[in-house]
Amino acid sequence: MKPAKVDPRVQRTRRLLREALVQLTEERGLDGFSVQELADRATVKRATFYLHYEDKQALLADYIAELLEELRVAVFDPGGQPPDYDYASGEPHPSFVRLFRHLAERYDVYHALLVRRRVPELAAGMLEVVRQFVAEGLAFAQPDDRLLTARRDVTLKYTEAAYVEVIIWWIEQQMPYAEKEIAAQLMDLSIFGPYRELPAWAGSGREKTSG
Repeated sequence: MKPAKVDPRVQRTRRLLREALVQLTEERGLDGFSVQELADRATVKRATFYLHYEDKQALLADYIAELLEELRVAVFDPGGQPPDYDYASGEPHPSFVRLFRHLAERYDVYHALLVRRRVPELAAGMLEVVRQFVAEGLAFAQPDDRLLTARRDVTLKYTEAAYVEVIIWWIEQQMPYAEKEIAAQLMDLSIFGPYRELPAWAGSGREKTSG
């Protein structure tokens, strides 16, 4: 069954409320304004707000849920996963590129709710998406724990934390690298680490297993 169409007037009202929420949260924090101020900024009546949401938290939760679903679709879209992708090709995986494209398309929202005011619900939700993304990628790229430089749980925690902090930094710095370029850099770091070649002091015959 096709989902029921939403009345365009309802869509417009919700869009205005979300835009006002983002603006005011960035300016004052979520606790720094009232529902009346939110309604005024959105140019709707206070009663109209309550027709759609119980309170500001409900509006925020609804918006974050939609953002995270968009992020999941961008990262895990099965139609966008090339079956013969070569991790040694030097090209970033399409999932990496779609991740940063989604962030770029929603830059104002993520800057307000993740950088300027780090809303815990959004940060936690993004971390969960990134955690699944990293776990699946690592399992595909190297399923043998003996061939990892650290135990799998440590590797996962290290990588997911790095991803989230790079994402936040990229947004905070106003996207200094294009989506494909930052995706390629992050993927190279994930696969090869920070060095193109090991420094001389690292030696050439050092081996380590997590066994």
